[in-house]
Amino acid sequence: MANVRIQDLVKRFDQVMAVNHVSVEIREGSLTAILGPSGCGKTTLLRCIAGLIMPDDGQIFIGEKEVTRLEPFKRKLGMVFQRPSMFPHMSAYDNIAWALRLRDWPKKEIPQRVAEMLRLVHLEGMEKRAARQLSGGQAQRVVIARALAPAPDLLLLDEPLSALDAKLRDELILEIAEIHRKTGCTTLLVTHDQGEAFTIADNVLLMNNGRIEQEGAPLDIYQNPRTLFSATFIGTNNFLPGIVEESGDEIVVSVKELGITFRTKTSWTQFERGTPVWVCVRADDIDIIDENRANNYRNVIKVDVDHASLTGGMVIIEGKLINQPLRIHVGGSQRFNLLDIAGKQIVCGLSHIALIPRENGDTSAIANPVSSLQQLPS
Repeated sequence: MANVRIQDLVKRFDQVMAVNHVSVEIREGSLTAILGPSGCGKTTLLRCIAGLIMPDDGQIFIGEKEVTRLEPFKRKLGMVFQRPSMFPHMSAYDNIAWALRLRDWPKKEIPQRVAEMLRLVHLEGMEKRAARQLSGGQAQRVVIARALAPAPDLLLLDEPLSALDAKLRDELILEIAEIHRKTGCTTLLVTHDQGEAFTIADNVLLMNNGRIEQEGAPLDIYQNPRTLFSATFIGTNNFLPGIVEESGDEIVVSVKELGITFRTKTSWTQFERGTPVWVCVRADDIDIIDENRANNYRNVIKVDVDHASLTGGMVIIEGKLINQPLRIHVGGSQRFNLLDIAGKQIVCGLSHIALIPRENGDTSAIANPVSSLQQLPS
């Protein structure tokens, strides 16, 4: 295991700044997700760490060793790509053993180590199977075992589940988390899927336009987005343009267009009085309540329901807060009782709101919150 330290890293492709002066430290033993839309620079950053791409400027350290210009095979790391990359002419056993022979493992220790790796990825008894005899998920498990077999300092996963179907992705992402718990190997996972990142990572680097937009624990990024991009990319949000009226132990924000005031005690920074902000309310932080429970919430609103629909495991309610479109996600058993509430008014308590800096006077960047709820392209 080792930590990874990146200092002012730059990589350009012609006029495109794929990695734009990135500095970050990834702690030893962590599972860090590098998350963002296509073209944000996340794979380029990973390939610079791997040595597959040479940066134009900056430094990369793995542990105490600078590896910026070092050949990939000298960096003591394992890498797994998007598509399963088993050697098709070799069995599962030989694929894993190959990585050990390449690093001059003692010949007598190889069978035991391969057996350990097969147990780790739940492929006991399949050591003689070739790639064509394995499912896509099983083949990717072999590749992960091969990458981990020589006990690398660092495991790099470049969207390792993107070629698998949804059910296999759900299964394998949990297995990757289990493998990380058992090995403790410092792991970097590149993904555009926030569900994957938030399910297993203990740290998230959210990238946008070659920069790290926000870094932190998944729950912190989810509850406290610091930029409009973070709030738009992560989850489903409603945005209201507000002005900070009071700042202290409690922050009071007015949305003058609606004549509504919001209060919060939680914020990632102290906003000064008069600061323009976006009041960010996640669709799943809106609870439908009886009016007699209103005192349990700091912020209570009334929403006129336009439409309710069952989508997957939740009901999506679209309505209006006065004249402002609003979306609500409802889970749990009560959701089935809400499918016929179109045309009614409901009382809602807000369990959490976040405040995001807003360009002074800008109320049109998100003129229609519902239209902003779509994730950026992946």
